[in-house]
Amino acid sequence: MSRLVDLLCAATMLACAAGAGWEVGRAPLQVQLAQQSATHAAEKRKAAEQAASTLQAAQARGDALSTGLLNQQTTIDQLKTEARRAIPQVTTGKPCLGPAALRVLDSAPGLDVAGLSPATGGAAAEGGPVATDADIAGWVVDAGAQYEVCRARFGALIDWYAAAPTGELHD
Repeated sequence: MSRLVDLLCAATMLACAAGAGWEVGRAPLQVQLAQQSATHAAEKRKAAEQAASTLQAAQARGDALSTGLLNQQTTIDQLKTEARRAIPQVTTGKPCLGPAALRVLDSAPGLDVAGLSPATGGAAAEGGPVATDADIAGWVVDAGAQYEVCRARFGALIDWYAAAPTGELHD
């Protein structure tokens, strides 16, 4: 029996020594893991701060470009209105395009012949609407204004992408 007690005591001491050795052996690994966790947390914080800074800069750039685009739109609208008001003073209202030409133009992309002057003079005999010099001038003004708006928008997009820092744009 004494031998059994001695054996149990030895086994218990061996288990305690193994447990203590396990903890002492793992201590450097626990320290290393804690250091890696702290480093990872610091890197995540730095990446989040950098992303927030990049987003703030992008928003500021976008706001500046939007404001500039709005100012350009206002200027284009004012010029268009002024030109539209001046057209009746510098045109005669004479027919320029007859119904056949307007049918061809009506099928072209981006053109609309609705709202033209009523048929007058020789064009009335052809039976359909005509485009007067005032109508043509109005179309020209509208087309020019649409072109300028489109050009300004594309310019703003080009400026946006040209000034974007590397890594800011994602597909």
